[in-house]
Parts: sequence; C-alpha cells; structure tokens
Amino acid sequence: MSSVAPSAYPPARYAWYVVGLLTLIHMVAYVDRYILTLLIEPIKASLSLSDLQIGLLIGPAFIIFFVTLGLPLGWLADRKDRSLILGCGIALWSLMTAACGLAKTFPALFMARVGVGVGEASMAPCSVSLIGDYFPRGSRPRAIGLWMMGAPVGAGGTYLLGGQVVEYVMSQPPVTLPAIGELFAWQSAFFIVGFPGLLLAALMIWAVKEPLRQSAAQATAGGVAGPSIRDTLNYFTAHFRSYVSVFLGIIGISATGASSFWAPALFERTWGWGVGKTGLAVGAILVVTGLFGTNFGGWLAARWTRQGIYHGPYLTVFIGALMVFPAFVIFPLMPTPEAAVAVLFFGFLGMSITSGTSPSAVIAITPGHLRGQMTAVFFLVINLFGSILAPPMVGYITDRLGDPAMLKYGMSITVALFGTIMIIALWTGLPAFRRAAAEQVE
Repeated sequence: MSSVAPSAYPPARYAWYVVGLLTLIHMVAYVDRYILTLLIEPIKASLSLSDLQIGLLIGPAFIIFFVTLGLPLGWLADRKDRSLILGCGIALWSLMTAACGLAKTFPALFMARVGVGVGEASMAPCSVSLIGDYFPRGSRPRAIGLWMMGAPVGAGGTYLLGGQVVEYVMSQPPVTLPAIGELFAWQSAFFIVGFPGLLLAALMIWAVKEPLRQSAAQATAGGVAGPSIRDTLNYFTAHFRSYVSVFLGIIGISATGASSFWAPALFERTWGWGVGKTGLAVGAILVVTGLFGTNFGGWLAARWTRQGIYHGPYLTVFIGALMVFPAFVIFPLMPTPEAAVAVLFFGFLGMSITSGTSPSAVIAITPGHLRGQMTAVFFLVINLFGSILAPPMVGYITDRLGDPAMLKYGMSITVALFGTIMIIALWTGLPAFRRAAAEQVE
C-alpha cells in the first residue's frame, strides 16, 4: 500500500485546533441528546406517559434517522465539503432541540427528537473522516480519543450544570409566550440548551478548512469521485469477521450507555435523590472518567500502534469492556446510592476507555478512501442494535413488572443480555482483527 508523505498533512497546530473544535461540538451534541434524561419524571407526569413511551423518546425517536441517514451522509462526506455538511447538521439539531420545548403531546415531542437525530447523523462520519485526513496513522488514536472525550464530558456537563438548571426551572411558574401559549416549566430547558449550537454551526462552516484526502487511490486517480457504496460493502464482506467482532462488542457498550440514560430516574425512584443531587454525582463521574479514560485509551492505543501492535485500539476496547460489563449489571442493585455511585465510577471509566478508541479500531482496518462510509456503517450498526433497543427495553421490563420502583431490575437485566454478547464477540474476534489491521500498515 502506498504511504502518504508527512508533508501532505496540515500543520499540527491547526490540526489540533480543528480537533478541539470538533470535540466542543461533540460535547454540545451530547448536551442536546442528554437533556431529556434529566426531565424524565416531569415529562412523564406532564404528558401522562408510560416508561415504555419514555424509552421510545430516549432511544428510537432520536436513533431512527440518526442511524438511517448516517450511511448516505458518510457517502457524502467521502465526496463533498465535510465542514459545510457538519455545520448544517449542527444548525438543524440545535433548532430541533429548541423545538422540543414547544411539544405538548407525545407525538410532537417524538418528532422533535427525530429531528435532533437527523442533524446529529452528520457528526460522526464528518468528524472521524476529517480527523483521519488531518493526522498520520500514529497520531490518529490520540486525536480520536480527544474527540470522543466530548461524549462523556458533554454528558457529564449536562448532568452537572443541567441538573441545577432543571431544578431551578422546575421551581418556576409556567411561562406564557405569544402565539404559543402556556409552556410547562420543563419545556424551557430545551430552549436554554438548543440555541447556543447555532454559533458553533457558523464557526464550523466558516473557520474550518477542508483538508487533502489522504487516500492513495484518490491521489492516483487525480481526485476523481470517491468510492461507491458497493465498494464499501465489498470491502466489508471481505473483512466480515473483523468488523463484526468490533460491531458486536460496541453494540454492548452502546446498549449499556443507553440504558444509563435512566440513571436520574433510578436515583429518584430507588433512593429519593432529586435531579440536582443526582446531576452533581453522575456528572462529576462522567467528567472525571471521561477526561482520564478517553485520553488514557487514546494514549494506550497510539503507543501500541507505534510499537507495531496495529490491533492496539481493539485491545483497548476489550479492556474497557471487561470493566463495563460487571459494573453496570450490579450498580442499579446496590443497597445505597453512595455504593451505586462508587460502582458507577468504575463502569464509566471502562466505558470512556472503550468509547474513546472504538472509532480508531474501525480506522485501523479501513483504507483511507472508505473511512467516511465505514464509520457511518459502524455507528449505524451499533446504534441500531444498541441505543435504539436498550432504553425501551428497560421501560418495557419495568412496565411489565408493574411498579416504577422496579426500574433497577429493568436496567440490570438489559445490560446483562447485551454485555454477554459483547464479551463473547470481542474475545472470539481478536485473531481476525489482528490480521486485518496488519494489512493496513502504511
């Protein structure tokens, strides 16, 4: 395989600036995605919803177009200006987050959440593809790890600050707006977190340069049109075992993370903690583990890669998964909230290590000219079978048990099912992944 000369990459300082901006955007995306989890109880009471309906809002409403649009947007990212695509996506999901604040029925809130997912579908394929073209192979895991840090830090910031904002907003009387009418207190929170994203959309469009695509195939062809979806599927089929092991492993991580969206409701129903107190505890955990775990995971994967262990990102994912599985099964069953917080810290640390390097695992076995599409396939699969299923599964099990206090069992059972698949897939798929990663050495 032809190698790309180091001079073909943008200056390191500018590359890290772009990654910093992409990380901030990632954080804001998770704020817009997570804010609903802090409002589960008031939304449920206000709109008279079941736990299954809440699960549908958390999972399928957001994920359904987030995953289905990911592949065509990945195809577009391999051909067109990724900064423009992502900037438009940011503007859309920010406006739709604010639109959640106008919803007064379950269908209206569901459709607004669908709109958030449509906008956020642009983030992963554009961001990962850009990073792949801004950094040489040895530096990519660290850059990806920094970008992935936006997820736990954004989620943590939502809990830390959002919990206090929500508690304050919920103490205020309803607001009446011209031509809209009276709004419930919880609806104001969506306006507060939605509109600031428009500033980031403008910055992405006008302040980020489109880098040279680091693809030997495109360089040889003189910049002709990118690969077709058929090319991507053919490559995936040829390396089926390697990709499936990664996908199934991260499906378990994704499902576990999605089930944790119920954490604020769990702490309130099981131990009587308010959203403000829960936000401080869970938010602090997410920020600390996110900062350390994603950076440590990226550093470890990059170190192994430089040492010639090209399946290093995969090994790092596996280490994190072995921490995640037991922690998230038992934390809802702890006798006290303090014990649950301690176990949750260990679990989120493993999740940060795993999540921070999982896109690097995909890049490690994928040629440069296919990265946008294959990243989109990756996020499509893990969200379709993880994030879209876990939240309503938790709600369904809780409803079937006949008592909202049984939420802890719904969460534990869901994680146990997905986690078992995760560990088996990662263990059995290691040899195939090792061979596929060695083929991509530049």
